[in-house]
Amino acid sequence: MKTVFRTHCKSSFSGLRRGVAAMETAVCLPFIAVMIFSGVELSNAVFLKQSINLAAYEAAKLITAPGNNADKAGTRVQQILLSRKVTNYTFTSTPAVTASTPTGTMITVVVSAPATNLSYGPVLIMAGKTVSSTVVMSRL
Repeated sequence: MKTVFRTHCKSSFSGLRRGVAAMETAVCLPFIAVMIFSGVELSNAVFLKQSINLAAYEAAKLITAPGNNADKAGTRVQQILLSRKVTNYTFTSTPAVTASTPTGTMITVVVSAPATNLSYGPVLIMAGKTVSSTVVMSRL
C-alpha cells in the first residue's frame, strides 16, 4: 500500500511541476523575445555606424588628394554603402572641392543615413534616428 501512495503523490507532484514550467515559460518568453530582437536591432545600428564611418573616411581621403576627386569620392561612398546594403544615405563635402582648391584647406565630409536602413524586426529601437559621421581633413 505504501508504494501505491508514493507513486500517486509523485505523479501528482510532477503534473504540478509541468504546470509551473508552462506558466514560467508563458511569463518569461515575451521578455526573452524582446531582448533577442533588441540585441539584433542594436547590432545592426552598430554595423550601420561603422559602415558610415568607413564611407566618410574613404571619401575624405579621396576628396583631399590633389586634383578634382569629388566625383570619385561620391562613387566610393556609394560603393561602400551599397556593398553593406545601405541604400538611403546622404553625402556632402564642404567647401566644394575643385582642382584649384588650395593646399591646406580644411575639407569637411559628412555621411548620414536613417538608422532604420538595416532594421529587420518587430522591435524598432532606432526608429526616427539618424546615424551620421563627420570627417575633417586638410587638402593635400
